[in-house]
Amino acid sequence: MRAARAAILASVLGATTLLVATPAHADKADRLSKKGKRLLAAKKYAQACEAFEQVDDLDPGISAKLDAARCYEEWGRIATAYRWYRDAEKEAKEAGDDRLAKIAETVAELDFNVPRLTIHVPEGADPDVLATLTLDGKPFDPSLLGAVQLVDPGPHVVEYLVDGEKKRKMAPVERAGESEVTLDIPKGTGKRKRGPVAGQDPGDAGAGARPGRTQRIAGVSLAVAGGLAVGAAAALTLHARGTYNDALDAHCMGSPTMCDPEGLEATRDARGRANLATVITIVGGAAIAGGVVLYLLAPEAAANEEHALYLTPVVGDGGGALVFGGRY
Repeated sequence: MRAARAAILASVLGATTLLVATPAHADKADRLSKKGKRLLAAKKYAQACEAFEQVDDLDPGISAKLDAARCYEEWGRIATAYRWYRDAEKEAKEAGDDRLAKIAETVAELDFNVPRLTIHVPEGADPDVLATLTLDGKPFDPSLLGAVQLVDPGPHVVEYLVDGEKKRKMAPVERAGESEVTLDIPKGTGKRKRGPVAGQDPGDAGAGARPGRTQRIAGVSLAVAGGLAVGAAAALTLHARGTYNDALDAHCMGSPTMCDPEGLEATRDARGRANLATVITIVGGAAIAGGVVLYLLAPEAAANEEHALYLTPVVGDGGGALVFGGRY
């Protein structure tokens, strides 16, 4: 008994909600309809047609569909208008609406002017390529190839991918005109190329590729860049030290507290370069450490594919550097 009362209560609440929601939707649809008509009068077609479509979403009906159809027709997008008129015609026929005859007459007149476009492809065209087909930026169903498509007047763009390269073909169609486009698509079975083996780096795909090779290359590159930075910093430090000592001898009588103006400027410049060299050394050291970590964390190669990592300091008269290398 309690369950029956609960069911009755739920039904009453549901009906009440529907009665409240429907007028709210109708009011919003009415406001949108008035807004759409104002926009259409101002020839703001894109906004007006969008408003009429929203009206039909909120309160579907023949009038809403006719408003959208007239908007697109005035805009010049007659194929889109034709579809809206056809939807209105279908509803009018089902409802026995007295506007049916007029709508059917409009559909017949418009049908003659709607442009037609047919897209052809060679027999045996690669299904993988066909799956990338788009018409005016929207996916195109390959099952519609060879069938006449109703399109709005103007240029239309057909695009597809062949081996990752985008191909494009233009298809201009005039009002009441017809156009046929044949796409240059290679033959294929639709079998996609085998991807990387599970657990293998994406960059390691291909015959003879070693596991982790891409990561080791990145590690070596990063460490080499760090080594070059450390070497450059060492050279800069030596040059700054030499400049500082020369300034002390020539302009400071051997003491940093007894410098003339030229000596002050020279020693200040030398200290600035020494500080810069310190920063570069820190950054370079971090790069070397990061490269070593990348290298060591890369997936192991097979037992017969040994790889060795080496880091060697090199010091010369003009400075120093670190040489980083190995088989990867």
